Amino acid sequence: MHTLMTLAAAPLTDGTELKKWVLLVVGNLFAAFLGVRAFRHFVKDDYGGMITMCVSAIFVAGLVWFPDEAKTLLEGVWGKVSGT
Repeated sequence: MHTLMTLAAAPLTDGTELKKWVLLVVGNLFAAFLGVRAFRHFVKDDYGGMITMCVSAIFVAGLVWFPDEAKTLLEGVWGKVSGT
């Protein structure tokens, strides 16, 4: 929560701080939405949907909270796939 307040109070001199703020707010809302959907699948005994939503929420959370590490990971995976 402290990070959100720090980013919200920072002056927007370039787009970097705005990008971080939007990624943090929208990403957290999307991860929460996926978590709620996973809980709804759990209540309906749809375990396949629940697992899918949980994995999606973890992926989104990784992109939101660790964007640089996620970028490095995805670049490495793409390098292996494309052979470069």
